[in-house]
Amino acid sequence: MLLSILLYLQVALLPGGIFNVSGASTASTTNYLLVKKGYVMSYDGVQGKANWVAWTLTARDIGDVPRSNRFRQDEDLPRQFKRIDADDYKYSGYDRGHLCNSEDRSSSSFLNAETFLMSNMIPQSPELNRGPWERLEAYCRKLAKRGQKLTIYAGGIGVVDKIGNEVVIPKYCWKVVISPEKSWYLLFPNSHDLHPNWQTFAISKSTLEKMTGLRFP
Repeated sequence: MLLSILLYLQVALLPGGIFNVSGASTASTTNYLLVKKGYVMSYDGVQGKANWVAWTLTARDIGDVPRSNRFRQDEDLPRQFKRIDADDYKYSGYDRGHLCNSEDRSSSSFLNAETFLMSNMIPQSPELNRGPWERLEAYCRKLAKRGQKLTIYAGGIGVVDKIGNEVVIPKYCWKVVISPEKSWYLLFPNSHDLHPNWQTFAISKSTLEKMTGLRFP
């Protein structure tokens, strides 16, 4: 009975009260649990991509340290796992899109640098990464600066193509934002023709759970 409770806690709750939406664990190759200082993730060591990344955001996380811009491999991953290199994106036409974004971890140089690990990147069209995706990130920081604590999940699903060392380009990029007042569930096409307003991409929780296979709080 005690063992069952401990296993449930490992599956359900992660540092910061983040819910383990896929039941990730260090025993899995395709659903590997990786806990960083500034965020947590589930990583697929076969495909070389994050299944999801989650973090909390408060006003204290937002500072004025400069962007690291040092994109590099994630050395915390097991050696047998597929790792993505920054050069895999060269000449692809896709941005190295942050899941946990840089400005959400601008309170310290270490935490900011951690967001530039390639395990935290996803190929995104420039129109998405610099458009509604970025506008949503800015809105979340606005809420945090007003005193709200947010819990955020992000990832990608589907396959459009591959770049570099077989890096998967997701068909959709999704994000969940949970605040004390409201929750948003969003699904963005990873395309070049997008409405600038991020709110137009809102869908229901049940629809996003069905599409991702994840269970959100």
